Amino acid sequence: MTLIELFGAAVISLVIVVVGTYLGVFLALRAFFGASSWQEVPLSETDGE
Repeated sequence: MTLIELFGAAVISLVIVVVGTYLGVFLALRAFFGASSWQEVPLSETDGE
């Protein structure tokens, strides 16, 4: 492999890791902000019963 091929492979790997991390953090934040606080999570589950 030439140097440019190694660099390209490293950049592609880095982009995949960054996008995966961003999506994971985004989904976790979205799930967290579905309730205004952690204390409301059990209450919202029992309110519908």
